[in-house]
Amino acid sequence: MPRERIEIFRESNSKPKERIIVLAYEGNITEALYFEKLKENVRFNDELIHLLSLKRPKGDTKSAPKHVFKKLKKEAKDEFNFKSPDELWMIIDRDEWTNIDEISTLCKNEGNFYLALSNPCFEFWLLLHIKDVGEYDGQELKAIFENKKVTKTKTYIKRLLGELLEDGYNETRPKPQRFFPHIDIAISRAKTLDNMNEDYPTNLGSHVYKLVEKIIK
Repeated sequence: MPRERIEIFRESNSKPKERIIVLAYEGNITEALYFEKLKENVRFNDELIHLLSLKRPKGDTKSAPKHVFKKLKKEAKDEFNFKSPDELWMIIDRDEWTNIDEISTLCKNEGNFYLALSNPCFEFWLLLHIKDVGEYDGQELKAIFENKKVTKTKTYIKRLLGELLEDGYNETRPKPQRFFPHIDIAISRAKTLDNMNEDYPTNLGSHVYKLVEKIIK
């Protein structure tokens, strides 16, 4: 039998909130740091929301969307009696995965599962904080969408972030606080790119904005 929802609050030493939002990540560093730091920011709506992150243990390389889905379902939904306002979110990239339609259907079937997919990657969501991609020409947008590796450790978008940010960009130390002052414009830009008829962006875009809108004041 699932445990009671209230146990999450007891374990985290916080008061019960109107809604629990549980996050599971494909990436194990950048995405988690972004949302952990957002919880500490004045914009986070901590009066209503308890944000719980599920991260993979060090050495766990199971990052495929289906593994993220199973982790979210097993460690969150099947563990606790969630209420109707509670939400469970998968934060994943397009990458080269071919089963996104399947994952989208699985989320719909669960009822309170949601997909925050970034195409091509989470760093594109970060890019929207500091750059209007509408200013780029078609060739540059194609390079962003393909997001090929330009060095052994950097993709095209990571290099682009490094060029646009004064102190560079390192995915292991992304310094998410510097993006938060521009969070509203990132949401606006993501909405401009969004085809509202799609369950996830099939072209350049990020549905992370849908989650962020829910958790900020």
